[in-house]
Amino acid sequence: MKILDKLPYFIVAAFAWVAIVSSCANQGMPTGGPRDSIPPVLMSTQPEYKALNFSGEEVQLTFNEFIIPDAISEKLVISPPLESRPSILTKSKTLIIRFNEELKDSSTYSLDFKNSVVDNNERNELEGLRFSFSTGDVHDSLRVAGKIINGFNLEPEEESLVMLHKNLHDSAVYTLLPNYIAKTDKEGNFLISNIAPGEYHLFSINDLNNDLRYNEGAEKIAFADTLIVPDAEFHAEADTLTQGLDSMLIEGHTHFSPEPFFMRNFTENIYEQYVKKAERETKYKSTFVFNETVIDSFGIRPLNAETKDWYILEPNEEFDSLTVWIADTTLAANDTIPVEMSYFQLDSLEQFYLQTDTVELVFTEKKEESRRGRRGRNEDDEEEEGPEPVPQFNWTTNLSSSNFELNNDIVLTAPQPLAGIDTSAMLLYLKQDTLQTPLNFNFTKDTAAWRTYRIAYNWEPETSYTLVIDSAACINIYGITSKALESSFKTRAEDYYGSINLDLNNVPGDVLVQLLENADQEEVIREIKTDEDGTVVFDFLAPDKYKVKVIYDRNGNGKWDPGSYQDKFQPELVSYINEVIKVRSNWEWKHVWDLTPDPTFIKNIRDKELEEQQRKEAEEDARRESEQGTNQRQQQNNMFGPGGGISPGSLRPSGR
Repeated sequence: MKILDKLPYFIVAAFAWVAIVSSCANQGMPTGGPRDSIPPVLMSTQPEYKALNFSGEEVQLTFNEFIIPDAISEKLVISPPLESRPSILTKSKTLIIRFNEELKDSSTYSLDFKNSVVDNNERNELEGLRFSFSTGDVHDSLRVAGKIINGFNLEPEEESLVMLHKNLHDSAVYTLLPNYIAKTDKEGNFLISNIAPGEYHLFSINDLNNDLRYNEGAEKIAFADTLIVPDAEFHAEADTLTQGLDSMLIEGHTHFSPEPFFMRNFTENIYEQYVKKAERETKYKSTFVFNETVIDSFGIRPLNAETKDWYILEPNEEFDSLTVWIADTTLAANDTIPVEMSYFQLDSLEQFYLQTDTVELVFTEKKEESRRGRRGRNEDDEEEEGPEPVPQFNWTTNLSSSNFELNNDIVLTAPQPLAGIDTSAMLLYLKQDTLQTPLNFNFTKDTAAWRTYRIAYNWEPETSYTLVIDSAACINIYGITSKALESSFKTRAEDYYGSINLDLNNVPGDVLVQLLENADQEEVIREIKTDEDGTVVFDFLAPDKYKVKVIYDRNGNGKWDPGSYQDKFQPELVSYINEVIKVRSNWEWKHVWDLTPDPTFIKNIRDKELEEQQRKEAEEDARRESEQGTNQRQQQNNMFGPGGGISPGSLRPSGR
């Protein structure tokens, strides 16, 4: 066959080859190349970086690509601060910062963009961009750095405003704009740069209203105890490799002082008394809530009735929320009870005086009718219904049928204050005891919770008990008796629990050692107070993860206290064990803990179990990706390999 005759076969073969190879490739749209992961690059500025004698009205920064200015107006920090916000504009690839006020003479301005400059394509962030210039013939270069954390839980304070005041009067932070400012990053770190020589006070506030001033009681504050005197010293270091030359190369570094500050913020306890709530919730119960404590000052009396012992008071621990039970049933029958309330208040000279307010306690009881009543009923119907049942109240308990904790007491709570209790009508016995032999338990009133009582017993593990309380064993102040109660329950196995043993060293005084939930809220599960070295044990712990915290209780009042800028003292110190503690059943976790106070302690609680799990998951993901890549390469090699399916020779037309 001639070559011309074979030409159609070659053409068909060529098209078949192209079709088969194309079908073997990955389908999809072209990717357009690798993803852009490079942030914008600053190409030029107007004026130049660290320019002197600047007298313009705007600053221009030109990048190598288009940027998005959306976040700049929010995150840009200009120091010294401006009275008016600058205008943020873009023109092509140039960012324009236009000042809307006249700049100060002989001042070095610093523009901190944080991570607000992002490109238009993939929003890659340009981190750490700072620009500075001077309106005088000196470019100031001193700096102050540090870290701001929450004084109570040691978490970093992001977006906290840090301020330097050259006016050293105590009132400056309330009334004047600061001389220099900065904002903290997500780790709580800050840097105030381009500071002129001088003496300063250092503050940090969370500036809720953006007025660059401290609003006491409403905003958090942190302050340095010492006067700040920024300085810089060049430390020369000779290059010994050039000693044989005519001149020696001198290098070195600049050491800035003072050292970084570690500051703890807090909200001051500013006395501001007022009534938040005063209402009558039921016929017999009223609630009063104050902004400050009213301990030793609260008084209340009805205006239109002469009666004694007409109420029972139940305050909370802080004595700023009070429940008033109206014990006089004749008085409680009134829909409206006008009362005079008294409590301490501060006058303009900050002297206490007794404030009196008149409040009307209003409650109207709804008349509820039965369905039969709504249809209408006659005298014969009422006789058929019989007498009204005698009202009784129910106990609230912490009992359940199983898993009663070995270290728990039985807790009984009444809905209203009690007038009398007959403990002989309460019986506790082993459930399997058919004779119901009473067990000797300890019955006490709970000192921390109102209307609450405790039954304590040395429980045996994995044992079933029954509690029986006879009807009318208790009577409340309104003459209503309790209903009968019978509840069976079983205790847990002893080997279910674990414990945490802490060997405390260098205890400086009163400390509160707290066992916390492993959650952001860090709710207190248990607390132990001590003032000496020794062992602290948290026992009977359910298998779970926990945190441990210590409060250095400086004034010994049993709680954490914030600081005071007015009185110039810092908040009470706290510290943590920097590890999530995993408690297992029938297991004891031991730890030696040095409680030497450390104001620079960094909270960095690590969950080692979670870290190990994440490490294994990352390794497994990497292994799968590697195997997937290997398999894809093998498939591609086999596709064109011997006997593997497709080869150029297999596409040649057959024929002689």
